[in-house]
Amino acid sequence: MIRQLQRHFLTGLLAVTPLMITAWVLVKVYQLIDRVMRPWLQRIPRLTETYPDFALTLIAFASFLLLIVLVGLGARSLVGRAFMNVVEGVIHRIPFVKTIFMATKQIASVFLTDKRSAFQKVVLFEYPRLGCYSIGFVTHDEPDHPMLNVFLPTTPNPTSGYMLVLPREQAMVLPLSVEDGIKLIISGGSIMTTEQAQSLRRSAAELLAVRERGEAAP
Repeated sequence: MIRQLQRHFLTGLLAVTPLMITAWVLVKVYQLIDRVMRPWLQRIPRLTETYPDFALTLIAFASFLLLIVLVGLGARSLVGRAFMNVVEGVIHRIPFVKTIFMATKQIASVFLTDKRSAFQKVVLFEYPRLGCYSIGFVTHDEPDHPMLNVFLPTTPNPTSGYMLVLPREQAMVLPLSVEDGIKLIISGGSIMTTEQAQSLRRSAAELLAVRERGEAAP
């Protein structure tokens, strides 16, 4: 009975914890935006007298989103890109701040940008030795060329890794989306469905068979 209660408690904890963390992050972001934007909105004549506090907070949130859109439009312009390059150049001169900025920028680029054009396919290949298999992403594929450009990410930070050039027959395309492949890398393989595990085993067996046929050929 006690063991069953423990299992039920752990199951409930696993179900509730992600929701609680997500809600906590959203509340903190909401409060931060409210603290930053509210003083500026309160300077607008009659705004605080016309709208209640809740509506004022929503206006602050909408204003913040609009500000981000405007910054994005500016950053895409020639002048905006030049300004951002200058800012990043200054940041790169500050040792500790440079490390934080570059790590944050790399992580944001993974989750906030569209990787479909950069990462085309998820592949499995033998690396770093025979009989040991790694997951990578095809970054350049010319159908008539025998070689593939493959990015081998590191765990748990998929923004760092190695660029490999592999023979096409040594890379097995996996039936996974790029998003699922990134999830596997970040989790170190701990977040994996039964179908994904079976697919990896089948692909590894096929690669092994291809290599053995090649070694057996005269």
